[in-house]
Amino acid sequence: EEENEENEEQEGQEQQQQQQQEQEDARLIRRQRYENASYWDRRYLAVDGTFDWYTDFRTLEPLFNFYMKTNNARFLNLGCGNSTLAERLAMAGFTDITSVDISPRCIEFMKKRCEASEHSNRLSSLKWLAMDATNLDFEDESFDLVFEKGTIDALICDSKKISSHIGRIIFQAWRVLKCGGHFILVTYGGPDQRVELFKDIEGYKTFWDIKIRRVPYSPSALLIRRLRKMMKGKPLRDVPRDMLEVAMKAVQTDLDSFHTAEDLGPQESVFCYAYCCTKKRNGETTSRLIPTVVVKEGKG
Repeated sequence: EEENEENEEQEGQEQQQQQQQEQEDARLIRRQRYENASYWDRRYLAVDGTFDWYTDFRTLEPLFNFYMKTNNARFLNLGCGNSTLAERLAMAGFTDITSVDISPRCIEFMKKRCEASEHSNRLSSLKWLAMDATNLDFEDESFDLVFEKGTIDALICDSKKISSHIGRIIFQAWRVLKCGGHFILVTYGGPDQRVELFKDIEGYKTFWDIKIRRVPYSPSALLIRRLRKMMKGKPLRDVPRDMLEVAMKAVQTDLDSFHTAEDLGPQESVFCYAYCCTKKRNGETTSRLIPTVVVKEGKG
């Protein structure tokens, strides 16, 4: 009997290991799709409208106002997608905004959306370029602020293996930033998961001082997440009114608890993280391998 129990325990462990390996393999396959422009072209062909990962301009505006000292500061938006961020920046008075995305279809969509906007005259200065964030076609030290939200997370896909693409993106951000310029990375990953990304990855050496800030998820992101859980896989278009009212009250409670909330993981937390990284020249940081990290918990 003891031998049978040991065999069953070993079989259980082997099955668990196999399941974990299958899940990791699936993550790597999904990540490989996300690295290709053709995947995003197909996705943007199927999706109309706008989508903002994690949080929105209203929440992030205090960060931009803090780090962009003048309205003519040069701003680079990596992996822009169909977010309204660039348009909102222009409407707020910022005049030098460049947005890039790996998907040419997405870039054409954004150009047409701005041209058709009732505010097209205020959006005419926006620049839209189809470009790979791992190989930016800009001169060294040409931007004051580089912003990224969700692109690196898509390439991580919760995988334990860090893609070399991530090291290249962070290196490119460092290269095109002016000395003293800022790279803001918005992610669901906490310091124990993301700080290591700023170390040397496959020879891509960068030098940063980093402050980590908690940023609340947008009300719409929290509402969608809560409704998906309540609907248990059913389409959100079928949400009954009374359920919507319950979910909206719960979202307000989530936002009210932001300052004291714990990190419960990407599916439960009410906040994500903004890694606010200031570019240093070689040798100016306290360590060449581990960046200076100051944890700042506060509203974005």
